[in-house]
Amino acid sequence: MKKGNETKQKILDHALQLFSSKGYEETSLKDIATNVNIKPPSIYAYFSSKEELFETIVDFVIDDCIQFVKKQAASLSSLSTKDQLYQLLDALNKYYYRNDKGLFLKRYGIFPPEPFKDIVLEKNKRFDHEVQALLYSIIEREPAQDSFISKEKIAISFICMLDGMLFYLMNLPYEEYEKRLNVNWEVFWKGIMK
Repeated sequence: MKKGNETKQKILDHALQLFSSKGYEETSLKDIATNVNIKPPSIYAYFSSKEELFETIVDFVIDDCIQFVKKQAASLSSLSTKDQLYQLLDALNKYYYRNDKGLFLKRYGIFPPEPFKDIVLEKNKRFDHEVQALLYSIIEREPAQDSFISKEKIAISFICMLDGMLFYLMNLPYEEYEKRLNVNWEVFWKGIMK
């Protein structure tokens, strides 16, 4: 990797971490530059503004999430429908919980900074679409798919459960979150059956 590309990636990595932990408003370009070990004006060689940097990170994070969902699709196909759905829910929640991109999504997927609200919501639709497409393919591969309610209702319920569990993940100890995940899963599974 060339030095310029390496520096740009360091800026993105440190900005992601700082925006996730401190918040957009509380993170300055000086904070990011200090963490990268460069002078603040050097950031402008890569990004025209803090706003452009934030938008680039939103794209980077959503693209990573979409790639994560696609990898899940490849790894789940040999499981039962019930196990595929549960493993997808569990994997997505762990993704949110255990990495900087997930932390970023937790913070800004629910409470984006006002100037970026429309942008974040629009880009989040791409992620929801990928999850929905994977859910549809899981249900459509089920030999007894007529034992389920409509795939549209399943997808909406699944995404709402994912969003709700994200709230618990952000606000409760992990053990309590897991307990609630398992209770919600049991109700969800029974609820999608005809």
